[in-house]
Amino acid sequence: MNRQKFRLDYDTFDQILAIYDQGDVETALQRFNALANSTASPKLARDAGLGEICCRLILANSRESYATAIGLWHNFAVLAKENGYMLDPALLDPLIAHMIPQNLVERDGLQSPLASSSASGGAASPAESDQKTEEQRLKAEIAALKKKTKQVDDLQQQLDQALDENQSLKEKIKALEAIDQIIQKKKTEIAEPSE
Repeated sequence: MNRQKFRLDYDTFDQILAIYDQGDVETALQRFNALANSTASPKLARDAGLGEICCRLILANSRESYATAIGLWHNFAVLAKENGYMLDPALLDPLIAHMIPQNLVERDGLQSPLASSSASGGAASPAESDQKTEEQRLKAEIAALKKKTKQVDDLQQQLDQALDENQSLKEKIKALEAIDQIIQKKKTEIAEPSE
């Protein structure tokens, strides 16, 4: 019933969601904001507001813009909890995929699926997005394993050097003991004739 009453607004929301899914987050932000402020449907206003918040979180490029987006999110979450709103997971999926931990970005050079799909100019299907996410996870694991393998190789080399040095020291000790025995034998030979 609600969808029929606000059919044009729902169609507009679906179009904006398609733009958002394609990775054109800046355009989606503007359109979500406009729809949230113009629709008479409280549900659509909430969904468009949530879309705007997700866009702002994705586009945040400074501490201030991120803090503003987080503030909007907290306000929305409080209202959602108080009023029993249901959140639309379609709006959160690209946001969550975009938020790769910074240590993986710095260490392994990973990109978010959203960034890679917008760079290629096309929208990734959910299966492609899942595959890209899995590929990135596997690449991260491979990079971590390569790093650990290098560490194991380095440790093995250090161990081999330590063993070689240990063997060399044992041989030197045996040579010194042999020299010491010869010296002790000569001392006893020298001491005996004088008696």
